[in-house]
Amino acid sequence: MTSAIDAEASEEFAIQPERTGETDIAGRDENAIDMPHAVRRIANKPLCKSFSSGKQLMGMIMATGEKHRGAADWGSDFFGTLNDMPPEPVAGIGHVLEAMATFPAYADARQWLLRNLGISKGSSVIEAGCGTGAALPDIVSMVGNQARIAGNDPTKAFVASARARAEKLGASNAQYEIGDIRSMAADNGAFDAAFCDKVLIHAGPAQAAVSEMARVVRCGGRVGALEWLPWFAISSSRPEFLDAFNAVFRKACFDYFVSLNLARHFHSARLKDVRTQAFLAHTDNLESHPFWRAFIVQQMPMFIHAELIDPPTAQAFIADLEGLNAKGEFSASFIVHAAVGTK
Repeated sequence: MTSAIDAEASEEFAIQPERTGETDIAGRDENAIDMPHAVRRIANKPLCKSFSSGKQLMGMIMATGEKHRGAADWGSDFFGTLNDMPPEPVAGIGHVLEAMATFPAYADARQWLLRNLGISKGSSVIEAGCGTGAALPDIVSMVGNQARIAGNDPTKAFVASARARAEKLGASNAQYEIGDIRSMAADNGAFDAAFCDKVLIHAGPAQAAVSEMARVVRCGGRVGALEWLPWFAISSSRPEFLDAFNAVFRKACFDYFVSLNLARHFHSARLKDVRTQAFLAHTDNLESHPFWRAFIVQQMPMFIHAELIDPPTAQAFIADLEGLNAKGEFSASFIVHAAVGTK
């Protein structure tokens, strides 16, 4: 459960769906889809000032060939381009990250990971790719608000939100900086533990990221990673529409299957005593948690505008989903994975 103070820190990215009478980019009545204002503003061509074309947004989402600091094999997907995007899509993605933070499967996986990092009150921890700092309340619950906590993320808006969250939680020794999981500004062995949460799917190669987390952890310290496979097992009367929806993430993610290979990447980073755990995310109601509607429904206009799915298929998929949900025939599932290893 999110604390009142943490909810207050998340206000910037709070999900606030609204309904409009405008037509969407396929010419249909947008009343069929609830979406946050920030997402709606970039989704509809009549309102879209953020990108000159869907291909421009698609190019940013598919930016897997981006290189950093001469590392030829480094790459990322759209998460590596957020600083170059207008504020509206960044805020929309922030909405989704905040919804994911309290989602039971992710929360359970994060709790398992933190418990198995071997940390306790006073331990030092770094979160690589910290996003908006949504994991901070859980970290503080383990190490205390006076412990040395660090986080880095390439997205300036997310780091600003993480700093605000730390201030409101009274985590006086928490420091959040602009940074990259594959090249962190920390000395060898500087922390008792390091972890990342839904980062390796977006930036890699995974071995470089895990090895860098291992570098900044002391001997005997532990490294953890939480990842997920964005393949949704969703009830649908038209399986071809579900296939098209799942194809969005195959196209958009840098390392789609990374969650299935965490043990291999940990061993490649010379970590020992590697443990993995899987967590099932499941619902039989689209309204059971804000994540489901935020991720599946409210992001759809952005997927359409990025040309990751065609408008008729997207609209038909959502209509089918809503119809099944109204009749009590909806279900959806996916798998979250976590891993921990010792240096």
